[in-house]
Amino acid sequence: MNDFNLEIEVIEPQINEPLDPVRHEMFKIYDNLMIHTANNNPNAAHTPFPGILAGWREDLQGKQRRDSLTLDRDVFVTTNYGQVQGFKVYMYDNPDPKSFYRPYHSTVDRVMGECSVFLGIPYALPPTFEGRFKPPRLHRGWQLLQAVDYGPACPQPVRYTGATKGIMDMDEDCLYLNIFSPKTGAGVAQKYPVMVYIHGGEFVHGASNHFQGHILASFYDVVVVTINYRLGALGFLSTADENSPGNYGILDQVMALKWIYDNVEFFNGDRDSITLFGPGAGAASAGLLMVAPQTKNIVKRVIAQSGAAMAEWALIQDKYRAQNTSRVLGQLLGCSIESSWKLVNCLRTGRSFYELGNAEFPPQVGTFAWGPVLDHNFTLPGDDWYEGWREKDWRFLTQTPESLIRQGHFNRGMQYMAGVTTQEAAFFVAQNESLAPYYEIDGNFFDQKIREHVFRYNYTLNPNGVYEAIKYMYTYWPDPNNISIIRDQYINMLSDLYYRAPVDKMVKLLLEQRIPVYMYVLNTTVEALNYPQWRKYPHDIEHYFLTGAPFMDIEFFPKRDHLQRNVWTDNDRNMSHFFMQTYSNFARYGNPTPQQVLGLHFQRAYQGELRYLNINTTFNSSIMLNYRQTECAFWTQYLPTVIGVLVPTYPPTTEFWWEPKEPLQIAFWTMSVACFFLIVLVVICCIMWRNAKRRSDFYDDDVFINPDGTEPPDDGQSGVDNAHMVANHHALRSRDNIYEYRDSPSSKTLASKIHTDTTSVRSPSSLTMTHKSGSQSSLKSAISLKETNGGTLTSNLSNTRPTRPLALNNGVVSITPQPNKIEEKRLLTHDGATPTPISSTPLITTATATISAASESASYKPKSTVNIASTSTAPSSAGTVSSRSTTPVPSARTLTTTTALTTAPQLQRLGQTTTSAQSQTKPQARTQVIEGVPQTSV
Repeated sequence: MNDFNLEIEVIEPQINEPLDPVRHEMFKIYDNLMIHTANNNPNAAHTPFPGILAGWREDLQGKQRRDSLTLDRDVFVTTNYGQVQGFKVYMYDNPDPKSFYRPYHSTVDRVMGECSVFLGIPYALPPTFEGRFKPPRLHRGWQLLQAVDYGPACPQPVRYTGATKGIMDMDEDCLYLNIFSPKTGAGVAQKYPVMVYIHGGEFVHGASNHFQGHILASFYDVVVVTINYRLGALGFLSTADENSPGNYGILDQVMALKWIYDNVEFFNGDRDSITLFGPGAGAASAGLLMVAPQTKNIVKRVIAQSGAAMAEWALIQDKYRAQNTSRVLGQLLGCSIESSWKLVNCLRTGRSFYELGNAEFPPQVGTFAWGPVLDHNFTLPGDDWYEGWREKDWRFLTQTPESLIRQGHFNRGMQYMAGVTTQEAAFFVAQNESLAPYYEIDGNFFDQKIREHVFRYNYTLNPNGVYEAIKYMYTYWPDPNNISIIRDQYINMLSDLYYRAPVDKMVKLLLEQRIPVYMYVLNTTVEALNYPQWRKYPHDIEHYFLTGAPFMDIEFFPKRDHLQRNVWTDNDRNMSHFFMQTYSNFARYGNPTPQQVLGLHFQRAYQGELRYLNINTTFNSSIMLNYRQTECAFWTQYLPTVIGVLVPTYPPTTEFWWEPKEPLQIAFWTMSVACFFLIVLVVICCIMWRNAKRRSDFYDDDVFINPDGTEPPDDGQSGVDNAHMVANHHALRSRDNIYEYRDSPSSKTLASKIHTDTTSVRSPSSLTMTHKSGSQSSLKSAISLKETNGGTLTSNLSNTRPTRPLALNNGVVSITPQPNKIEEKRLLTHDGATPTPISSTPLITTATATISAASESASYKPKSTVNIASTSTAPSSAGTVSSRSTTPVPSARTLTTTTALTTAPQLQRLGQTTTSAQSQTKPQARTQVIEGVPQTSV
């Protein structure tokens, strides 16, 4: 009985003209018969006013369906994620305009088409709890999924929801898609093109169930897919850092597109022929997906209805604008905005999806509050949600679409189709309740809106010039005070700004890249809607034509549209067929009219010749050129020159917003940085101390021998005043020296300077000298010199170390310097010392030097002993210099040098003082050239 009453309520209002009592009674009997048949066999049901609801009962195909109930017309498809159960819908009307079957003329007793429907398929895990403000994660799959009802819509403002507006269920778990396939299973000769519908709604409202794909899929052989994606703050909240990068809604679209690409073949769809289409935000999303690195190779074609990726609202490029919008939301919901971490944590854990979805506020900058953002340079958030992710998995766009298109980063084999209506922005007026009920606009209102636009986009460089330019452009000067014309001009201004100019810019940019482009301008309406003249051709009017509304049951449209089957006109049916045919042709061939459709034919646009199809009515359309080029160029070319910059500037945020993380993390990283700098400072100090100590030890550990052969007295200090010696190094070089050390970090070489003096003769004697070196890097050596008779000077080295040639100049034996630089250290006489006279008796002296290099060790400080013994054929004197000796240290290598030299003077024992010799020999003045510098000695 309930079914009978429900069916009668649906059918009775659909009778168009008054009926006589007899005929009315006949209709009632027929209705009862049809209802009774439908209750017993849904497949055999035929209603007087057929549509896709024929045989589709709400209690069987809706939420109340029992899981154990399986009907004959259920269909099963196995995907990569598991088995999906759908159902078939049968059509009893035909969109063919030549058909004589009309719902209000006669009943239809045969099925004209069928479609396999799969509703509410999850393509990602629910973005709830930790998933809020995070990119989507792929669904894990299922065993058997009953896809017989739409999934809930994503959270959005309440004013867009309700039974009368087509959205009856709303939840944060909303990432679902719906598939309409002409035929599933085997027996299909060729795969069907795939058309993916992305709903509009300014990235704030909308749902996938608004678009019914039964008619389009069934009669035009395409697979239609509609998707949900997160909206508003839940989909596009961005703090421009790792706490909330943003773009969650557009990443939902990316994941849905990848799911379709991987699984659509199981529904007989062609994965290599995917076309994206949709109005407004859907068109902008399609343009972004067309160039996004993750999806550019998936998208084959794009149909952009009244929108483009070039629009300023399509992609927020300024991160401060996105941050400011997030702050305003935080203040509205009572969250802390001290830092991005606190804001995001509050919105994630402390606010419900209802609060976030219903939060509405006018943006301080721009037209719409939410939308995709340009990815900025920050690292991948470090939590478990991103485990196994790569950067390309969660980054969407790092460059603007314009830059990517100019660089050719898109599918080179793609085609593009764009369309606009003549009253795109009429809904701005219709939604302004302050203008109801007549919606008249005067000059003051128009001026106010222009100034609001200038202020909102912050044209600070020349606000008055921008205002005057816009006012001049959109004033109808023959009758500037006509309120009807002012309203039309206001609608034109917003239409050009938000829709037409971006579409025009996108088309020209693609034409530069030699991409095939088709355009149309819709200048006709749905006569069944009965809109007033000022909004007869509004934004997204194509929706009714593309869904096959004139052939579909009215229950699939919101009650606010007041649609009834008997109000559809022939023009509505013709235009619906025209749009479904041209769209499906473009998805299949890349050309909307490979053959004429209802006598109409599209032509490609070219640079300098922007051809478009001006659609007035079915049989009154024509190809025209360059649609509203002056107005579009005003927004894209002229106005930026008036502003002074190509991109409008935005007001700075009210306070500095640094991006701290959790306080514990802040403290940890602060201490880590402080410890790091402290460690670096300690290391630097240690290195400086070690270098200073090595330099001091290099000098302090040497024992310097006085000219009289004795050591300086041990006063408790380390040897000599090294600082004084080093500072006066050059001054002391001119004096007579006893021995000279040429030292490098690995060895020491002892050179003997022998002075010639014919007035004094000394007998050779034994001389022993002990040398200590504290430098661990120097070779510890024991050197023994023996004097013998001879007159030649030779040098033999038993190691691989190269021999240093010796020279005898003016009686002085010197070593020829090598190319490598070595450090010099000399043993010098004190200021008052008298040069030691040397005998003129010829001597043959043989010097044997043994150098033992001790291995360096930190545990002990090796000592080296130098023993020098002089022998001669001449009688030896009794004078002997006392010496200290230490135990020699074993060395890893031994360098033995034997030197035989012949010289006229006799070498005097060092340290021996002879009073008689000094008294007998009178000092004489002598001039020598030492290292290129003349030196005089007495």
